[in-house]
Amino acid sequence: MSTQTKQAAQNDEQGLVARSMGGDEALAEARSLVGMPIRVEQWNYEAGRDVIRHYAWGIGDDNPLWSDPEYAKGTRFGGIIAPPTFFFGVFDAVVAPGLEDIQWYYSGIEAQFLLPIRRNDEIVATAEYIDARPLQGKRVKNMLVQTGEVLYTNQNGELATRVLSHTFRVPRSGAEGGLDYEPRPKQEYTQAQLDEIMDAQLHEFVRGANTLYWDDVQVGESLPGTVRGPINQMDMTTYYAGAPGTSGYKSTKLKWKYTHWARTSPEKLPNNYDKCYYGAKVLPSIGHQDAAVAVKQLGMPGPYDNGPQRCGMLATCVTNWMGDDAWLRTYSTRIKLPVIFGDTTYCKGRVKDKRLEDGRGIVELELWTENQLGEVTMSGQGTVELPRRQAA
Repeated sequence: MSTQTKQAAQNDEQGLVARSMGGDEALAEARSLVGMPIRVEQWNYEAGRDVIRHYAWGIGDDNPLWSDPEYAKGTRFGGIIAPPTFFFGVFDAVVAPGLEDIQWYYSGIEAQFLLPIRRNDEIVATAEYIDARPLQGKRVKNMLVQTGEVLYTNQNGELATRVLSHTFRVPRSGAEGGLDYEPRPKQEYTQAQLDEIMDAQLHEFVRGANTLYWDDVQVGESLPGTVRGPINQMDMTTYYAGAPGTSGYKSTKLKWKYTHWARTSPEKLPNNYDKCYYGAKVLPSIGHQDAAVAVKQLGMPGPYDNGPQRCGMLATCVTNWMGDDAWLRTYSTRIKLPVIFGDTTYCKGRVKDKRLEDGRGIVELELWTENQLGEVTMSGQGTVELPRRQAA
């Protein structure tokens, strides 16, 4: 192919993306699919001991409640349970159909935890595409946010987790109005800084069996927090061992098989009802690993973390603080900035409010993550139920 032909093809592609995102056409397409059920392809179907452990380790969480049968046996749960955000390891909750070859980025969740997912539970995920709306951002003039509702039900037909997930659809770098972060050099740390980061993780606060009572919580108090990083490709690989960024991750034969189906027989794809993932010229998730794709084609400042991974890391900040005798009722996040390789994530929180609800002690949390530059990369909220010293 000549240079002129390549440039013409590139211009055609960029024009398609710009037209798709620049007017009502993309919104009409996205909204035309609202209400259609999503054919889910799960990554895990059973919450086995190793499955739970691998997910927990992928977010840097070694709480023995998730991994040690003897320890977990002595808790009120009577055995191993999964971390709250384990649902990402079943199905990542991405519901972003249509808009072929327009990049998607995870933008946040609203999760409700109704029952613990226990060791050896069989989980079925069902999903529905429920909303699409236009949004203007600081870096992208026009983008869409697509929302899906995903239900995670156990073998008894009981709803364990309900999640609303939100996904940005953004033109790629080079397209009119596309993402255009300036490339950012990988952070360099002094040995003293690395020692401090290591020390924070080696001596991380985990309440565990030491009960936190609602009566003792003070509005305005800060959570001890957690530190994760500096993130690198090995961290991403470890996370994907327990919860790939999408069940769309396929290797060798399966990769080619799914790509072929997307181009010839999209009805054979089990993970969605359209071909936007495998039919894409650039797979949406490759920027988590490939620096050239992340910067040159996606417009990111560098290869970047996985949104659900960061959601799980921030949730650990909460579960470490609340201990084994508490319950995380609700948890929501909004992703603000990318975290690129070399960045360190500081997970923080404070008590925003506390109240009694039908005699139960409820605490409202304000949550966020910062990078080593002091930038807020994600905001969030949580609702925790804590035991009371004297029940009403």
